[in-house]
Amino acid sequence: MSRLVPMIALALLVAQPLRADQWDALRADPVISEGLIRFAIARHIHNRCDDISARRLRALGYITSLVNMAEDMGYSRSEIRAYVDDEAEQDRVRALADERLAARGASPEQMDGYCTVGREEIAAGSEIGRLLR
Repeated sequence: MSRLVPMIALALLVAQPLRADQWDALRADPVISEGLIRFAIARHIHNRCDDISARRLRALGYITSLVNMAEDMGYSRSEIRAYVDDEAEQDRVRALADERLAARGASPEQMDGYCTVGREEIAAGSEIGRLLR
């Protein structure tokens, strides 16, 4: 038993960096990374613009396709869930979405900018626009 505790502690110390490194591959994959950022942008628009709603079934299909890609890369559902649920990762994706929206005139100081960006994305038929109506 006394040998088991240090071995468990060592395993936990080693596992933490591996998890972060493992997520680097998801962050580095342009389809998954951009997909999550685009989804976050669409969600921001939907949550801040009363005139625009989310296409929930299309959004579910979109997220499912990203999950399938991650599974094809060798990640398990539990690993994908851990990645998506990680608060630091959520903050990172939200910050990137906020940055892109702000560059287009949408920010908490310019709330109408969210509707403008949303309408532009819908009109363009972009991936973001296809998640909205």
